[in-house]
Amino acid sequence: MEKSNSNSKCPSHLILLCFLISSQFWGFSLPTSIIQQHLKGFKDHVDGRVSKPREDGFHEIHCSRERSRVAWKIIQEYLMPYVEKERYQLPTTCRVHRDNDIYREQEEHKVHSGINEWRCGFCKKAFYEEKYLDKHFDSRHYNLLNASHGKCLADLCGALHCDLVVNTARLKSKCNPAAAAKNRHLCESLANSCFPVNKGPSANRLHDFFLRQFCDAHTCSGGSRPLSKKPKKRGKLYIIISISTLIVLLLYYSFVYLFQRGLKRGSQELKRIRRNGLKKKPF
Repeated sequence: MEKSNSNSKCPSHLILLCFLISSQFWGFSLPTSIIQQHLKGFKDHVDGRVSKPREDGFHEIHCSRERSRVAWKIIQEYLMPYVEKERYQLPTTCRVHRDNDIYREQEEHKVHSGINEWRCGFCKKAFYEEKYLDKHFDSRHYNLLNASHGKCLADLCGALHCDLVVNTARLKSKCNPAAAAKNRHLCESLANSCFPVNKGPSANRLHDFFLRQFCDAHTCSGGSRPLSKKPKKRGKLYIIISISTLIVLLLYYSFVYLFQRGLKRGSQELKRIRRNGLKKKPF
């Protein structure tokens, strides 16, 4: 039923779009922004990812924001450090590219200024929890979403092992060979599109790394461990200890230097006093 209702909207969009375009030929000066807006609306309905607004004012988008956030976290932690190390530029056709995340612009406009304070970077409105800010984005800044096909990072969760990261441990459910083969195929297609082996040595190395890091574990025969390679990051505690140690050493050597300098100056003054205070013996 829902699908048929969505399709019934397309003819009305198409008729209105034809009217707007034909009006240009009859001399009416309609703003091009109106035409572009209806073009986008028609494209979104045809694509099937965006449906009509709900009664509560929220636009329903068939892409999980939470799983997209997990997928982005995996990409940033387990892939991008190696891409940056190789100084490799991801092609825009790569689905893990920043521009291919429907929620990326909104996520980058989240300001987390405290434990219970989240702020919208667009209108500066504050919220107590992140989920309320997400709802605010869905209702107030929906026009910033690019809901075209291939922009949902949550669709890549099977290849990127999102469930493993969410549960923080390997799932104990029985392995499904068909699901594993599907995820492996998706994973290998990502490796081929993001790191074509004919684009140079860096792309070739990253292609092999992507297969080992993500794809080889998609098997029911006990493959390699997924997400096994992660760059070592020095924690804040290590940095604080290092800075504190440097400050203590600086103070210690400064004290030793000043103490030794004070001893030398004191010994010189004692020698001068002794020389000046001696009286000559009478003959």
